[in-house]
Amino acid sequence: MPSDRGAGSAALVTLAFGLLAATVVLPLAAGMDARIDSALESWRTCAGLAQANLVSSLVMPLGLAILCLAVARALWRRRPGLLEIVSVLAAVTAGVLVVGTLKDILDRPRPGAEFLLPGGGSFPSGHVGNTVVNGIAILTLWWGGVHAGSRRRGWLLLAAVLLVVAAARVYERRHWPSDTVGAVAIAGAYGLLAIRHPDPRWRVGTILAGFTLVVLAQVAIARGLKVDLPAGSRASRGTTEQLAFGAALDQGRLRGEWERDAPDPNRHSAWLLSDDGSIVLPPGDHFDEVRLVARPRADLEPSDCSRLHVELNGRVLGAPILQPGWRAYVFPTVPADFHADENVLSLRVSGARGIPQSVPARRAAFSELSLPSAIR
Repeated sequence: MPSDRGAGSAALVTLAFGLLAATVVLPLAAGMDARIDSALESWRTCAGLAQANLVSSLVMPLGLAILCLAVARALWRRRPGLLEIVSVLAAVTAGVLVVGTLKDILDRPRPGAEFLLPGGGSFPSGHVGNTVVNGIAILTLWWGGVHAGSRRRGWLLLAAVLLVVAAARVYERRHWPSDTVGAVAIAGAYGLLAIRHPDPRWRVGTILAGFTLVVLAQVAIARGLKVDLPAGSRASRGTTEQLAFGAALDQGRLRGEWERDAPDPNRHSAWLLSDDGSIVLPPGDHFDEVRLVARPRADLEPSDCSRLHVELNGRVLGAPILQPGWRAYVFPTVPADFHADENVLSLRVSGARGIPQSVPARRAAFSELSLPSAIR
């Protein structure tokens, strides 16, 4: 029996470190992330985004409620012991802090933010990582502790929950697919060692290592040290022309009803006050894509989403859903789209049923226009 337990412990450690090692290659999946995100664009709907948002909003309160229920059940049954219950809760606390700290120190832009101001926070997915740690803790308490063994149905249930949460975060464009895979690997490795390892020395050591990592990472962050991670296949492409909508308003390049946004030291944006508006592009060569940074009104409900219809000189470039917060929307172009004299980018916002009847009726805010990779 001791040899079997020793073999099981060694297999657990091997699996945990194998999961951690797998995360090293995830940054290489930036191109695949971009292709998956682009393929999902045609499947995104207002109703689907509302459902994904609902799933995301339920993760923390529902997970916390079930954890409390598992703790209460364990205390009632007196299995596992009080010391192990405290250890499990400490592991959950350290795990949540580790996932949050990694998001801070690994500077990876979220989908639609590759070309915006520095921010990061995409890798790993906090919702997925916290669900892994919390799920392992709940199953351990529900089964009666580490030495009570485990059941396949519990692991299958956790896997199903993780699949739903990860799908919601990717569909909602809150994370790249590899963010969710990395979260499962990192949080899974931590949870196996800090919660499921049969040797209490391993569990305590992993928990202490987690808290130590959090402290050291916070010191590094305070000194401005961050690790840049690539995100999306186009994240590193340069910009040859860039124009802020606030400056375009001053230059008379905006047509339609516009007004300047509130003063912002980082963004010089303008509000579109009607359904339709346009901007005259800066003179220059042809460009192989157009990038727009925009956001909808913050007072809209998730179900009241709107679409941004974009045309270049009369040709439709796309009509993506305007998602909350500042996002970059990329539209590929071809040389035939451009005229020799004047090029006009037409913008139309439609479908926002929840816009209050106020004056002015702001439709969407536009921050900047970028025209990268000029074709010489």
